[in-house]
Amino acid sequence: MTSFAWMGLIVVVAIAAFFIGSVWTKKQFKHGELEQQAQQAKHELEQYRQEVADHLASTKKLMTKMQDSYSQLLNHVEETNQVLLTEKPTHPSEPFFSKETTEQLHASLKSRPERRRNDKTNEGAAQPTDYVDGESGLFSGERSESKQSKVS
Repeated sequence: MTSFAWMGLIVVVAIAAFFIGSVWTKKQFKHGELEQQAQQAKHELEQYRQEVADHLASTKKLMTKMQDSYSQLLNHVEETNQVLLTEKPTHPSEPFFSKETTEQLHASLKSRPERRRNDKTNEGAAQPTDYVDGESGLFSGERSESKQSKVS
């Protein structure tokens, strides 16, 4: 029985070792897999941080550009306000036209005949001269041609 007991003990130890080895191997495999996932997560986190840093850098550049544009616009508006709000001395003694031009305009107005007043007073008195008795112009021969075509 002792040899039979030893054999049984060896079989039991072998089965126990097999189960302990398989459990330990599974834990090692899971541990390796978890380490790989952790490394991948660290790598993805580093990529995400780099993307956020790049995004913030481009945002800063755009904000600086926008701030410069706003400053230029503000300076332009201030300059325009200064130009528009400064009182310019008005010289009522300065004519719109030069002296020679003003003299020429007065002379041409004096030499111009007063036709407008005369035309308005004689509006309804006489018939216009372009009305003529009988046929004239382009349409003078139309009737005779149309009568001839009807007769034939």
